[in-house]
Amino acid sequence: MRIVIALVVLAFVSGATAASAAKRPPLVAPRVVVQSIQALSSTTPQRFRVTLLIDNINTEPLVMRNLEFKLRLSNEGIIDGATPPMTVEALDQKQLTLELSSEIVSSLSRLLSFVEGPDNLLSYEIYGRVNLQRGLNRELAFGITGRAPLTTTTEH
Repeated sequence: MRIVIALVVLAFVSGATAASAAKRPPLVAPRVVVQSIQALSSTTPQRFRVTLLIDNINTEPLVMRNLEFKLRLSNEGIIDGATPPMTVEALDQKQLTLELSSEIVSSLSRLLSFVEGPDNLLSYEIYGRVNLQRGLNRELAFGITGRAPLTTTTEH
């Protein structure tokens, strides 16, 4: 009799766990926005310091192996990038600054010709995927367009 009761309790607990997991909404990709772009050199390859804001709109943490992306600057070239492993807590944001290089980006002077307004805003498109540590859907695609300030420095 005890075995039967134990099996019934086990079946109930397993069913309740599966039901609660089924009710949980699937994870969605974070909103990834470029906050600033700084050109570090005018040599080849062109180097940039890019600051991203990663906004987790999920009600549970995003535990990422990495975030791989392509950043297109004013349709003048693409910068490839990837982040280290990180966690962005539920309904939270994380700011991350990366140093990246690209041989595809046209000259800095050409990029500067595309900046607009007193804030030197440069249009961009960023797209890629978030690679999650675990779960059934281990990749989440994202993409967004916007404008971010472009600054220059002679730092080497």
